[in-house]
Amino acid sequence: MSYLNQFPDFEFDALSSTTVSLTPAAVAWAVDTCQTVAATQQWQTFISAMALQGLRQWLAAGAQNFVLDMATVQLAPHGVTCQVNGFRLSLLTQGSLSDEVAFLPPSALTQDETSPHLYLLAEVQEEMDQVIILGGLRCDRILAYQQQGALTPQANGSYRLPVTCFDTPPEDVLLYLGCLNPAQLLPVAATPAPTPSPGLSPVQQGSHINVGRWLRDQLDAVADTLAWTLLPPLATAHALMSTSTPAEQLEEMLKEIELRGVTIPPTAKGAYTDLQPLGSPLRLYALTWPLWTVSVSEWSLLLFLGPIPGAEIPLGTHLVIQDETMVLAEQTVGHGDDSNYLYTQVIGSWEEQFTVTVTLPDGVTFSWPPFVFRPSV
Repeated sequence: MSYLNQFPDFEFDALSSTTVSLTPAAVAWAVDTCQTVAATQQWQTFISAMALQGLRQWLAAGAQNFVLDMATVQLAPHGVTCQVNGFRLSLLTQGSLSDEVAFLPPSALTQDETSPHLYLLAEVQEEMDQVIILGGLRCDRILAYQQQGALTPQANGSYRLPVTCFDTPPEDVLLYLGCLNPAQLLPVAATPAPTPSPGLSPVQQGSHINVGRWLRDQLDAVADTLAWTLLPPLATAHALMSTSTPAEQLEEMLKEIELRGVTIPPTAKGAYTDLQPLGSPLRLYALTWPLWTVSVSEWSLLLFLGPIPGAEIPLGTHLVIQDETMVLAEQTVGHGDDSNYLYTQVIGSWEEQFTVTVTLPDGVTFSWPPFVFRPSV
């Protein structure tokens, strides 16, 4: 998954949306709810209440059966805020698929500890008792859209935004809720520094990144959702003219560690992810390959953490790999280091999994679901 500097020229595809048929009890709840507000706000409150019930049913029907915390619900005429699995959500209602703009609340640019992590756009078809979950928008993208001039302030304090900016498909929203730490969606400037501890940021049990599929030039759904990109086959022998592309940057780092005696087989396959959309000028590379002996089958995971071109890796940046019980390897950028990147390697059996964490000097932490090696899945 990648983010574009320009807005994509597309309309929502009905096949990628999720339509929910409300139960009679859900519709009755929406009717009762709108009776508690002023007559001038009843219709829009009814629409928002139906959208909330649609979201609740959609989440409950998913594979992980997410529960919407009704105690956190705040129902307003033009939207709903609530919490699901630690994420703060803002549900916005849409009149019809033909509408080209949506309206963000005035608080969208506040970016404090009460701001939503995700905005969801839903269409309510009240005559059919149906709600369509159209797409999502990450809060860390809102500031980028503001800088690009996409947010248009309105007289009532809200912001008009093209609906095409809600480009996170519903199925990816579910993966966010299950795989990410909510703090990873906040702009770095707004992310509170965590209390130092040896523990990891929480990830949903059962989620993982299957690097074994990389050997077949495939990403699994979790890696794709978390913005990992496959790299072309290794070609470390050729002379490099630049290090402008991710593949060329990796090849340059591989040449350096080969001089230190580290051997990388040509069959190794890799991928990378940029932390720049999350506010950090860093890029994480992961390489994997199988290891076979007479008695055991193992796999190797080699990681590089470096800056994007033109940047420097901050002093104090920390890279950690651990298995289910202990820290296996860690590296920290220190004064006098002659490399502009960190690297570390672990080897385990095919049943083992490894968790990777990057901690910045200001305490901001990035973590991913465990890496596993299952080439046949």
